[in-house]
Amino acid sequence: KNERPRRFMDAFNHIDESLKTIYRDMTKSSKHPLGGNAYLSLDDSEEPYKGGMKFNAMPPMKRFRDMEQLSGGEKTVAALALLFAIHSFHPAPFFVMDEVDAALDNVNLLKVCNYIQQRSRADCQCIVISLKDMFYERSDSLVGICKDVGTNSSQTMTLDLTQYDKKDEKKGKKRSRRAVSEGGTPSKRQALELSPAPTITTQ
Repeated sequence: KNERPRRFMDAFNHIDESLKTIYRDMTKSSKHPLGGNAYLSLDDSEEPYKGGMKFNAMPPMKRFRDMEQLSGGEKTVAALALLFAIHSFHPAPFFVMDEVDAALDNVNLLKVCNYIQQRSRADCQCIVISLKDMFYERSDSLVGICKDVGTNSSQTMTLDLTQYDKKDEKKGKKRSRRAVSEGGTPSKRQALELSPAPTITTQ
């Protein structure tokens, strides 16, 4: 009985501190270098099991308000920050995110993309289901699933984008764009627009 509150508070304190850092990183920009503020609070800190828990998030340059009054994009960013904070306590090998960018505008989408890309290179693998080009451009690989009417089966199309990153690092973005006009190796963005039919496997 005494061990349970201690373990709970260890997890709570870790997630709360991680949440503050992650939310600040996900919301800061050149205009708002300090980012926003997010934190968890307990209704009863002495007996946490007797009360609830509150999650508060304040985007940059906005006053404190209830979570229900935030916009859809602001709620999405806050929820993702909390998700990553929980993950930091007991990391899972990978995430599967299903259209988490649906309510995001381009500004917040870019912040989320950059953060997920950063985390993917550090300590986790993210599988994102998305309809936004910005996610595609920052991915290591793309997987598309479609229906083959002729065989009445599903087809999986894959495209490895890391090869274009390596070419860009060697030649630079400007030289890569010039290479495309001369028939050379395209950049990642151009690969998405100009690439031939990707590898297809029938399932």
